[in-house]
Amino acid sequence: MESSSSTKLSGSSKTEKFIKRVISPAIIGQTCPICLTNLDPRVAAVLSVCFHAYCLDCIKKWSDLKRKCPLCSSTFDSWFYKINISSGKFVKHQLTALPEDKPIVPRLQSTFTDHRRLIQRTREELNSINSRRRPLPWRRSFGRPGTVPSHVMAERKLQWRASVYNRRLKALPSSQGISFQQNVPRNESEKQRILQRIEPWIRRELEAILGDPDTSIILHVVSSLFFSSHGGKYDGSSGQVGVEDNFLAPLKPFLHEWTDMFWHELRCFAESSFTIETYDAVVEYRQLE
Repeated sequence: MESSSSTKLSGSSKTEKFIKRVISPAIIGQTCPICLTNLDPRVAAVLSVCFHAYCLDCIKKWSDLKRKCPLCSSTFDSWFYKINISSGKFVKHQLTALPEDKPIVPRLQSTFTDHRRLIQRTREELNSINSRRRPLPWRRSFGRPGTVPSHVMAERKLQWRASVYNRRLKALPSSQGISFQQNVPRNESEKQRILQRIEPWIRRELEAILGDPDTSIILHVVSSLFFSSHGGKYDGSSGQVGVEDNFLAPLKPFLHEWTDMFWHELRCFAESSFTIETYDAVVEYRQLE
């Protein structure tokens, strides 16, 4: 249950620096890891323990079920919200403890499609977390939000992705994965939701391979092939790198010898249950034979 008490922090110089160095980088240009929409400071919340940011509505629903950050599993009991970056003000909201008999499955109270989908996504990720015996193994870090500028973190991730191809590493499918059938869009709305999730990953991957930030044309080819593969034209169930298939022929003029490897990497990300930030941190690799 939401606490009705909120403690307003002073607009001191120290607070303004905190907004500039920590809260602002966590929100500006970022998306909510739960619903994947762009974060708006006015309706965003930044967890006070780890500084990961979410839509306020999303993290409220999540906190009614669990008090661990969906990205890093840090235990939280408060967040910053009502954030006004220009005036340097925000409010800290302290949560009341969860009742011991709190049910872990939320009731679907809203009749709006978007809200039902959000709760379903929250439930799936919560069940995924509950199914683990221990927290996800954090295999790499690119810098803590607020301590490293976002553009520096982005460049570090780009270099890491390029090194995956140069070293010929192969991602191992996540044990917390989504089945091939679950990735099949049943309508245009679901197709757009899936595209919104995978498009940033594809753009970054293409830039890492080609060294060109303008990948619009190839992005269209990749997304078309991706949805064609889920329409029954290509199964790709072997999940093996290096398997020749005419299905990928439209990509070979652009990606050349990296085509099969790129497609394997895309499938591993798309069929995981993680956001791009979590996937970057926990994906496991082995050397190609």
